[in-house]
Amino acid sequence: MPQRFHFRLVSPEEAIEDPIGAEAEDVEEAQAEAMAALEELRAQGELPEAGGWHLEIRSASGVLLRSIQFPRRDLPQDPSDMGAD
Repeated sequence: MPQRFHFRLVSPEEAIEDPIGAEAEDVEEAQAEAMAALEELRAQGELPEAGGWHLEIRSASGVLLRSIQFPRRDLPQDPSDMGAD
């Protein structure tokens, strides 16, 4: 049976609440849907690349179920991408 999950985007400077939330079968499905939506926001330039954002997924009653740190896109993710001096 689907459950309602709420999302909160948090950076060191601000927090963006999702008061409506979304229905999903479980927290894994909610996370997958939220991450796809966030990638779309990034592609459209509506979510900054840097800044230490993380996503909180909460139950309908407000209990924190998961917190996911976003990798910074302005830094190389693979050490082999970093130039040697």
